[in-house]
Amino acid sequence: MRYALLALGLAARNSFACQRDWAGLHKRIHKHQGRSHTKRHFVEFPPSLTETESILVNSFDSKSIDSWSYYYTHGDHLGGHNYSMAEWTMDHWNDAGFNATIQEFWIWYTALIETALKLNRPDGSIHEVSLIEDMLAEDPTTSYPNRIPAYHAMSASGNVSAEYVYVGRGTQADFQVLKDAGIELEGKIALSMYGGIYRGTKVKNAQDNGMAACVLFTDPLDDGEITEVNGYLPYPDGPARNPSMIQRGSVRFASLYSGDPSTVGYASEKEGPRNDVAPYNPSIPSVPISMKDAVPILQALDGSGVSAEAANRSDWHGAFQNVSYSSGPTPGATLDMNHLMNETIAPVWDVIGVINGTHPEEGVLVVGNHRDAWVIGGAADPNSGSAILIELARAFGKLVEKGWKPRRTIILGSWDAEEFGLQGSTEWVETHLPWLITNAIAYLNIDVAVSGPRTALSGSGEIQTIAIEMMKKVIFPDTWGTGPTLYDMWYNTTEGEIAPLGSGSDYAAFYHNGISAIDIGSDGGKTDPVYHYHGHYDSYAWMEKFGDPGFQVHTAMGQWLTLIAYHIADDVLIPWDVPNAGKVLRVHYEDLSDTLAEGYPDLTLDLSPISDAITAFDEAAERITSTASLALASNDAVLIEVVNSKYRGFSRGFASVGGLPGRPTFKNVVSAPGLDNGYGADVFPAVQDSLSAGESEEALAWVEKSAAAILRAAEILKI
Repeated sequence: MRYALLALGLAARNSFACQRDWAGLHKRIHKHQGRSHTKRHFVEFPPSLTETESILVNSFDSKSIDSWSYYYTHGDHLGGHNYSMAEWTMDHWNDAGFNATIQEFWIWYTALIETALKLNRPDGSIHEVSLIEDMLAEDPTTSYPNRIPAYHAMSASGNVSAEYVYVGRGTQADFQVLKDAGIELEGKIALSMYGGIYRGTKVKNAQDNGMAACVLFTDPLDDGEITEVNGYLPYPDGPARNPSMIQRGSVRFASLYSGDPSTVGYASEKEGPRNDVAPYNPSIPSVPISMKDAVPILQALDGSGVSAEAANRSDWHGAFQNVSYSSGPTPGATLDMNHLMNETIAPVWDVIGVINGTHPEEGVLVVGNHRDAWVIGGAADPNSGSAILIELARAFGKLVEKGWKPRRTIILGSWDAEEFGLQGSTEWVETHLPWLITNAIAYLNIDVAVSGPRTALSGSGEIQTIAIEMMKKVIFPDTWGTGPTLYDMWYNTTEGEIAPLGSGSDYAAFYHNGISAIDIGSDGGKTDPVYHYHGHYDSYAWMEKFGDPGFQVHTAMGQWLTLIAYHIADDVLIPWDVPNAGKVLRVHYEDLSDTLAEGYPDLTLDLSPISDAITAFDEAAERITSTASLALASNDAVLIEVVNSKYRGFSRGFASVGGLPGRPTFKNVVSAPGLDNGYGADVFPAVQDSLSAGESEEALAWVEKSAAAILRAAEILKI
């Protein structure tokens, strides 16, 4: 099977999302399908910039970004917890020249009341699990009095005392190994390693197998080369993971919906109608634990049940040196979980900033990042992006001071409650959906802008070319020796791979309503300092010392995002490469073909309607590209507007009005989160979903529907 787009060389440790739960953790190495691949380009150095590009690039100051990061990372800003931080953001955007306001939404979520976990060993001894990290003198925010214990949002409440079973990564195949071995699962607690698939899918798989609760732990297997075993000191003394770090996160069923689970498919209002949330959230409790506490719990299973060798599953055996990773259960070894959550409806606050364009009929560009974090810090996730948006606003503000206005309206979004399920962005999109469908050109997302130095890009094919070209205009800090520009870092990291979009960050509501979107950021590789994703050590102190000393990568990422936004908002022609969008569709089609050949060798499913539709799209893309060149050369204002309207609208064709089967908020037939992994993208997902469910006739119907969507997009492009 072909996998064509984001640097698998970054290693499974860096899958992060809120972010990009790309491969195994949060947003960046989940198994992606349908990746497009670009050849290495020539890069001019030093970069050639226009006068306006120079103003934007030179407006970025690493010391200013440092100060914005410090502000965002020194107060509790869990979803709905910090109105003053929304006000601060609004004030800074207003000062920069944007018209900024706060918009309130009332959302449903679960808040932690109390939680406790202990191990009862067969010999009668007890190990009490700590559900908050160690306080560090070198990291002041870890000892704040209002620091936030570790928990899973959307987890169910429950008091459970039961034997427990280690279930590997918690995939369906891992559970099948245990069932085939005759291990009784019903009524027991599942112990799962993080990574491989989205955390909520692990809990759902445990729930579907009749288990009573779930415990998720972090393993050094996901830390690449930077581990204590390899001689690296743990944070704060070195770049390895602090063993007390705990990965928080939502366990909502992310592949089924985005936004408020009580108002799936429509906007939340304070007194508005609400529906049953049970289909979208776990019915069993779950808690996350640290590496330090995982070891004794795993050790109590040694020699019981299925051995790691017998399981014969990739990534079943982790990297703890004194653990056998046996499945258990061990008679007399039990876990006691006391977990109480409060279901609540409460306000959250989006900050929206606007600079009106001189040609409002040409639409709006939305640029966004979420503001809420699981911990006091959140220096990488998400506030590396939040700090950059302040500086981006100031950069555009310097142009405004000179009398400039963008050709098209620019909207900034600082979203709240992303960590609870993309709630702030989704509810804003649902509130403004008819207007956005008519007017939105694209959405640019920068969630975890910096958790390491290695650049990544994912998203719509038509935006990829301008995004890559703007990388070449940004000088990259030479600390890592990868070359002088951001493009060099990106290509050396990814070999030109660009992933499709699934879910896991705020682009989802835009992309799945047919609005072109990209997601950008930079992560760590297997030889970079370990990023404490969703833990207390995702702090300003960690960022300043290990993540991005001097905030130089922040500066480069901000310059890149700002240049992309500037050209989309201000170029006479929207800088879309629609022939490249066709090439990406063809790669997705080939991946689907390979998936069927490998996974369903005895099935004959005619995919030619999709192939034929892509051919029609390619023809329309070539024609409108020729027309665009003619319009620009002749400065034909009428023809330019025609082309821009088609560039703005063609991606709407990819959205299925009724949504994907059983997934009303996921509408894009080209890519969507895989049902079994939660964040990472499947291409032509409705076809794959139907085949996974054994519905070959439904799969054939979705081949036709997917082809029709591509033909709709092609029809919109026609001149």
